[in-house]
Amino acid sequence: MSFAVLALAVAGAGVAGLALTALATAFLPVPPAGRAVAALLGLVATVAAMGWTSRRLTDRAIRAEYGEEPGGQAERPGGDGLG
Repeated sequence: MSFAVLALAVAGAGVAGLALTALATAFLPVPPAGRAVAALLGLVATVAAMGWTSRRLTDRAIRAEYGEEPGGQAERPGGDGLG
């Protein structure tokens, strides 16, 4: 998996989150203060979605590259410390 795929996925999550936030704040039948709170919560949710997407795809790339769970020790040829 390339860095470009990761960047596109994270950007896509961000765009989707911001679009949903814009729709929610535009159509919620609440006063302006309520819309401001909804917009703030939408921005926080967007950042969280982007982080989750980045972590999920990064973990998948690690497993594909090294055949292991993220955070584990990679088994490399000649990795016995002797060479």
